Amino acid sequence: MNNNTTTHTSPRQRFILNLSESDLFQHYQKAFHTLTSLPLSLEATKDGSLIEGIITRKGVAGVVETQVPVRVGKNTIAFMLTGGVRLQPANAEHFAPVAKALLDDDRSAAEIRAAKVHFEHVPVMEPARYEAALAILQSFALQLGDSAHRLLFATATHEPEAVRNAKIFIHDHLAEPMSLEAVASAVNVSSFHFCKLFKRSTGLTFTDFVNRARVEKAKRMLMKPAARITEVAYDVGFQSLSHFNRSFRRIADESPTEFRSRMKHGGPALMAA
Repeated sequence: MNNNTTTHTSPRQRFILNLSESDLFQHYQKAFHTLTSLPLSLEATKDGSLIEGIITRKGVAGVVETQVPVRVGKNTIAFMLTGGVRLQPANAEHFAPVAKALLDDDRSAAEIRAAKVHFEHVPVMEPARYEAALAILQSFALQLGDSAHRLLFATATHEPEAVRNAKIFIHDHLAEPMSLEAVASAVNVSSFHFCKLFKRSTGLTFTDFVNRARVEKAKRMLMKPAARITEVAYDVGFQSLSHFNRSFRRIADESPTEFRSRMKHGGPALMAA
C-alpha cells in the first residue's frame, strides 16, 4: 500500500487492514480458498452500521455472497466476505436476466460475451457444503475477534521503522510509567511527528494503544487461577485498580472478574503471545 492510501484511511480501516495482513488471517484465507475454491476478504464495517449475524445475498444470476461478522466484545468491527458462488448449476435461463440488464445499460456485444464467460466460471457448490463452509467461517470469526487486539500489537513489515521500534519498546516497558515523549525519544523522532505517524499506522492514539496492550497482557495473566486481579493491574502498568477496571471494561466490554469467569466456564481461549 502506498503512503497516500495509508494517509487517507480511517483509524477503523487501518485497524482492519493490519488485521487482514496478520499471519493468522492470511493463513486462514489460504486454507479457506484451498478448501472451497472461494476467495475470502476482510472489510471494515462503516461507522454506525449494525451487522448482528450472517447475511447471505443472492444476485439476479443466482450467485450468492455471504458476510460473516467479526466482533470484539459486543461490537462488530468487520465482516468476512466470501466470493460469489452458485448453489446450483448454471444454464442459459440464469444468464438471461444478466444479459437483459447489460443490454438495457447499452453494453456492447463484446462486454456481454465477457460477462457470460465470467458467469460460466463462477464456482458451483452444493448447499450443504456451503453451509458447512459458513459454519467454519463463524468459528474463525470468533477466534479472529478474540485475537484482534493482540494481533494489532505485533509489528508489521509495512509499518514505518519508528512505529515497529516503538511497539517493541512499549511491550518491553509495559509495567513502567510511559509517556509519548519518552517513547518518541527512544525511537529518535520528534514527539509531534511520532504522534501523527503512530496514529496513522496503527489506527490508535499512543495512549489507547498502550492501554490496550496492557489489557491484552492482563488477559493472559488472568488465565492463571492463582493471579490476583490487584497484582495483575499493577504488573501490567496501571497505577490504580480503578483505572485498570475502567480501561478493561471499555476495551474488553466486561470486567476483569467477568472475563476470568467466562474463560473458566469454557469461553473462547485466547491465543498465547
